[in-house]
Amino acid sequence: MEPRQVAAGQGRQWLIDGFALFKKNPLVWVVLCAILVAISYALIKIPFLGLVLNLILPVFVGGLMLGCQSVQDGGELEIAHLFACFRKKPSGLIALGGVNLVGLILIAFVVELIGGEALKSVLASSQGNLDMAAATTYGNQILLALLIGLALYVPLAMALWLSPVLVALRDTNAMVALKLSFIACLKNILPFLVYGVILFILQVIIALLLGIMNISLSSRLMIAFAVMLPVIIPTLYISFKDIFSDNSIQTKI
Repeated sequence: MEPRQVAAGQGRQWLIDGFALFKKNPLVWVVLCAILVAISYALIKIPFLGLVLNLILPVFVGGLMLGCQSVQDGGELEIAHLFACFRKKPSGLIALGGVNLVGLILIAFVVELIGGEALKSVLASSQGNLDMAAATTYGNQILLALLIGLALYVPLAMALWLSPVLVALRDTNAMVALKLSFIACLKNILPFLVYGVILFILQVIIALLLGIMNISLSSRLMIAFAVMLPVIIPTLYISFKDIFSDNSIQTKI
């Protein structure tokens, strides 16, 4: 179970192999991700149910990882895979969601504590009603809050990235899975950096292609992420197999 260190170029290879896994069942992947996005959007729009989404999202991810495993083993990818882990010991995956929810709440509290008043002052001020010195002070304070929030979020994301796969496929204890995921990401910062940069570039390109739509850039980036999701999910499984296995899976897909 000890994660191994892989070459930086594997970040690119994860995307190539993940796309190969996607191509085996492209329509089913698109439908699965569309259902997941629809469920997520519906929960976010209902007051307080957005918190529930944080709890159950790892359960959905675990089911999709079972789907990836089925495809790699020569089986079929089914819509039922999305809900499979709700029937298969969901407590460990829900525990991961709880860690994510508590972590996000604590990070939001810290960001609010550091830059909340500055942000409120800027928003409350009408245009031209804020002098340059105050604007600079508030801007620096808000920037500091966001940087600290990002610094706190990165280790949380590292701990959560591979933990749902470990719980779903290896039946790992939730706390152990968080530790192993963090160690795996820490040992493989370079390949994950390559992986993240390529994904970001692709997301920006898709967002620019969506420029004909009369919507904000942030909305276009979100749509671009949703478009890439059917490929991103298989890459999560591929990176897990690469880091937690001594055997390359490239020849199997």
